[in-house]
Amino acid sequence: MTTQSKVLEKFRMRAAAGGDTSAVVSEQACLSYRELDRRSDAVAGALRDRGVGRGILVPIEAARNADFIVGIIGILKAGATYVPIDERYPDARKDIILQQCNASLVLTARAPPRDAAVPFIGVADLSAWQPDRDNAQATHRIDAPDGAIYVIFTSGSTGAPKGVIVEHAAVATLVDWHNARFSMNAESRATLMAGLGFDVSQWEIWSALCAGATLFLPDDETRFDADALVGFFTRHRITHAYVPTVMVADVVGVGQPADLKLEYLFTAGEKLDPVDTDRIGYTLVDYYGPTEATIFATCHVVPSATLGRPASIGHPVGRTEILILNEAQEAVRENDVGEICIGGPGLARGYLNNPGLTREKFILHPELPDRIIYRTGDLGRRLNDGSIQFLGRLDDQVKIRGNLVELSEIQAVLAGADVVRKALVLALPRVAGTGKELVAFVVPSDPAAPPERVVEALKASVRQYLPDYMWPVGHVLLDDLPVTANGKTDRAALQQRYHDERRNRTEREPYTAIERIVADAFVALTGHASFLKTDSFFDIGGNSLLTAKLARALSDAAGTKMLIRDVYEHLSVEGLAGEIERRVAAALDLDREPVYVLADDIRVPAQADFSGAFDTTLLVRPRTILLTGATGFVGVHLLAELLATTSAIVHCLVRAEDAAAGRARIDEKLRAYDVNLGPDERSRIRVWAGDLTQARFGLDERHHAALADEIDIVYHSAGAVNFIQPYSFMKKINVDGLTQMLAFAGCRRTKALILLSTISVYSWGHRFTGKAMMTEADDIDQNLPAVLEDIGYTRSKWVMEKMADLAEQHGLPLMTFRLGYATFHGETGVSADYQWWGRLVKTCMALGTVPDLQDLREGLTSVDYMTKALAWISRNPAALGRKFNLINSPEANLTLREFFSRLERYFGLRFRVVPFREWRDAWKTDIDAPLYPLLSLFDDNIRDGMSTAELYQHNYVWDCRNVIEFLEGSGIEQPAFSREQLARYMERSIGHRVAG
Repeated sequence: MTTQSKVLEKFRMRAAAGGDTSAVVSEQACLSYRELDRRSDAVAGALRDRGVGRGILVPIEAARNADFIVGIIGILKAGATYVPIDERYPDARKDIILQQCNASLVLTARAPPRDAAVPFIGVADLSAWQPDRDNAQATHRIDAPDGAIYVIFTSGSTGAPKGVIVEHAAVATLVDWHNARFSMNAESRATLMAGLGFDVSQWEIWSALCAGATLFLPDDETRFDADALVGFFTRHRITHAYVPTVMVADVVGVGQPADLKLEYLFTAGEKLDPVDTDRIGYTLVDYYGPTEATIFATCHVVPSATLGRPASIGHPVGRTEILILNEAQEAVRENDVGEICIGGPGLARGYLNNPGLTREKFILHPELPDRIIYRTGDLGRRLNDGSIQFLGRLDDQVKIRGNLVELSEIQAVLAGADVVRKALVLALPRVAGTGKELVAFVVPSDPAAPPERVVEALKASVRQYLPDYMWPVGHVLLDDLPVTANGKTDRAALQQRYHDERRNRTEREPYTAIERIVADAFVALTGHASFLKTDSFFDIGGNSLLTAKLARALSDAAGTKMLIRDVYEHLSVEGLAGEIERRVAAALDLDREPVYVLADDIRVPAQADFSGAFDTTLLVRPRTILLTGATGFVGVHLLAELLATTSAIVHCLVRAEDAAAGRARIDEKLRAYDVNLGPDERSRIRVWAGDLTQARFGLDERHHAALADEIDIVYHSAGAVNFIQPYSFMKKINVDGLTQMLAFAGCRRTKALILLSTISVYSWGHRFTGKAMMTEADDIDQNLPAVLEDIGYTRSKWVMEKMADLAEQHGLPLMTFRLGYATFHGETGVSADYQWWGRLVKTCMALGTVPDLQDLREGLTSVDYMTKALAWISRNPAALGRKFNLINSPEANLTLREFFSRLERYFGLRFRVVPFREWRDAWKTDIDAPLYPLLSLFDDNIRDGMSTAELYQHNYVWDCRNVIEFLEGSGIEQPAFSREQLARYMERSIGHRVAG
């Protein structure tokens, strides 16, 4: 690295070439390059007289004026390293920095304090220094070393700031690349906007001074006000400007004057939300990089937000190398998530006085051991075009109820709501109890909107897209997000604001005795002691895992049976107390749906028109397919099978913010379930971001019509699978979703519907019909008495099948597949982690016992058999109008006892058969038991003192002769539940290592 490439030498060259050109313009002063060079020479000479030289760290208290610029250049000319300290830092933080620097003096760009332990010297005082005759020439020969140019202190995980040592060459490399890429030259007019203790300010300073540009310093009143700032840009004819991430939307959103000369607006510091750049006349550039990689490591020229591209931080700058590594520090595949690691000439030297942390964060390159890379602690992935997608911090991954949660995912959903201008989600210590809770801090798009309306919209948004463990329990509305001196979001201030609001929130109405019982249970389970009696259990930290415990606690305390469905249907203290009073008065403890509730929902939407003829040859050779539920366990395998066995374009309706996010969800499930697609198969997937339960799937009329014109066949696999939520909850996705799908199937042209139903529509109807077998052609109405008392999921699926049958009577081409239980994939052993059968196996293995449940069948089969059979049969036009029980044949349909007998025979396991209630009582109070969240299936009195699990004993044998007939000659065989298949299942899904 030659002297000519160093930033100090470049500055000297500019000063010599354009001496009278303005270098620094602030409110207080305007310095030319010649004057800046002269004053910094004086500072350098005065420092040398005080013993400052090579290897010395000189802290400089930074104020937003020209003296700060004079000071840092003077320190470099003295051969030393400067350490900028923002004047607004707390004294305690300043003291820590001075101690770490072992400072013997401190320069300050403001009036020096008189009582400091370390001498403070004003830059203005040193600027008057005059060399004597003997050292005049020597002063001008002073040059910076090849080593450290500055030390920037950033926040440390222990609370104490840590100093990052940055090299001259690294800054020069970045500045050279930036100035060439974005046309920074002597005609440019740039800003110094960043906090002066923030490393971005160093890039602002040196990119301007090395180019011979003029650097303008807006004051605090201007730089934090978007309107004032754009006025400043216009008034001073700024061409290159920086704003912190939190201000981008505001600056882009205000009026853009016609005489604005801005060419580039740069931003950095935090993840940038989508910005519509169509209406601005300049280029928006998003930089990413940690201080340890010398300010910036990647650069992204931001396109319009309307283009629907995946969010990106762009490509590496200059000769920077970006690696995406897993926990073993191995490179991951393209599109897989890992830690962003950085290599190249921009790396810092390490941490000041902290070799241990340096070794931890600056590690050997995994492929080039003579090189070093820096571990950022940021999550990201490399996209198909080679750009990098930033996904948040590793430490932004928090465990909520045992689930790993990405805060950035919640923020993205909130930011997509119409009522939101800005959103941030933090995981904060709970006010009461242990653990963390999610809190949303939101700046509404309309400041005049009623707060309760904004909060309700936020809740609706997260409930639409996210599981309940990702729902924020608190919502704080702000005029704006507070920022630190460095322009980053002030998270400490937000935490204090939230805790203050919680403490100040008090209940205005007195509790009744029963309301107090419910409130005490809420506090015990959620750890929250401050809420209103109208607040939802789920809004204050309750979740599906706690519903069973709440129902039991209320039953014990109130002396009457409370069901899990009660928690879902009467969410608040007030609502649950009212239901308890009703239960006590009526002595009710049964969960039964009135028949009219289900009957009223069996309707075909009026707009569904099936009068148009359907070309049945499209079943044989489909051109276009709409698949719902492609992110489910069955759905993603069905997607792969349809792509493998047809040449059709498969359109997937996915609940997501946009098509890119929807595709990412599909890709995630493909990886999770070991489903491999080739390039041709991937190229035939089309993703639509929509919501099955909304009119037109939430699409605008034009796009919905285009999709309706395009599709030949619909495979309806989507649905909510939940074993404890009541029918009123399951109805929305399952029943209302099918209503919208029937409307679509009859929109513009008639489409065939392949409906994925469930074998559960037969329920435990044998207790009413007295029959031992159900055929595929048997009317499911005869099982309605049992369905009315079965779980909400079964009720909703029964209604769905009845709706589809009614639509078929109106002309809908229909096939119905009643799926059994997709226990695993026969070749990989993979299963869905939410399945109840896996929870049952884990519980029985932990106890060493199995319940004495007689002839309990679940319709166990494999997902690969299920989807291969479904894809094959559905291509046969003769299957229209038929029902298919897609399970193993009766002789191969394992009961619970037979399944565990195979585990004993194949793997040497031993299970003691015990009475059902003894087995249940062994785990019913253990909240960590795998089956505990589903306790109601085994404990609630559904009929005659029996639970759902007990009622399914001695259930039907299900006939599947239609399946057998239509699979003849296909070569598709049902799973044998062989030793090999079960071994893969036990190892992959249950976590049990099988010997041999």
